[in-house]
Amino acid sequence: MRPAIKALMIMMCIFLSQGLLAKEYRIAVRAHHGIEKAKQQWQQTVNVLNAQFPEHRFFLMPVLKLEELTKLAGQHEFDFVLTNPSSFVEIDQLYGATALVTLNNKRANTAQDQFGSVIFTHVRNENIIKISDFKDKVLMAVSESAFGGWRMAWYEMLKNDFDPYKDARKLLFSKSRTHQEVVRAVRDSIADVGVVRTDTLENMESTGEIDLRYFRILNNKDIESFPFFLSTELYPEWSFAAMRNVPQKLQQQIQQILLSLEPETLAAKAGKYIGWVPAHNYSVVNTLMKKLKVEAYAE
Repeated sequence: MRPAIKALMIMMCIFLSQGLLAKEYRIAVRAHHGIEKAKQQWQQTVNVLNAQFPEHRFFLMPVLKLEELTKLAGQHEFDFVLTNPSSFVEIDQLYGATALVTLNNKRANTAQDQFGSVIFTHVRNENIIKISDFKDKVLMAVSESAFGGWRMAWYEMLKNDFDPYKDARKLLFSKSRTHQEVVRAVRDSIADVGVVRTDTLENMESTGEIDLRYFRILNNKDIESFPFFLSTELYPEWSFAAMRNVPQKLQQQIQQILLSLEPETLAAKAGKYIGWVPAHNYSVVNTLMKKLKVEAYAE
């Protein structure tokens, strides 16, 4: 065997043993505001990984619907996923995934690695003060699969002996799958009670779309360290997770790179986040999904 060929084979064996041969990795992201907005928000973060790993190529893969994201996971169409907590738990339970980091979101210039749901009504509804008052009322949420926009609040209602699927007069879900549509529906008397994720109401007031004086927060929970209206427990923010096929070493390297991102980087500014924190324990989300009997726990 010629020396040059022998040396090349040795080098190839080294690369193979270290899992460093050039490879393409697809990063799926829940594009809840549309494909283009997802690209604008997350491409800079993907660019960081491409710069740090010139031996690999990372591609952003925006996915509009949570159901489609789960389907693609089962077809092994992506290697990493950035999605909401219940979507991550579902993918993990069905196909195996490891949360590497949790998003440290930028909300009203504060750092938030947890969020919740807000249950609210219009002040004109003087007879709606607590969850038990929801009986025979019209409720509206973002979508049945939305975590902050429905499932957290649904679980809270069940804990207060109210089953919205049985006890509400009507249960509506936003046609546009947006939190803003829910708020407008309550404002315009289309629904009596609305459910959105935390900070939605404050953000809409800051843009002049609503006046919070005309809304009543229901089941309000006062947590000193959390600056937004809240009607449920707090749950971990979105996770950046790796699928089973990703080498352990690469998982650890990506975890460290994401944890090192500072708020002033292009990735953080475009992503509207402060940074990333070590992955939270998502068992609380798992418990919620079991209680609700949804997705991987559906009967």
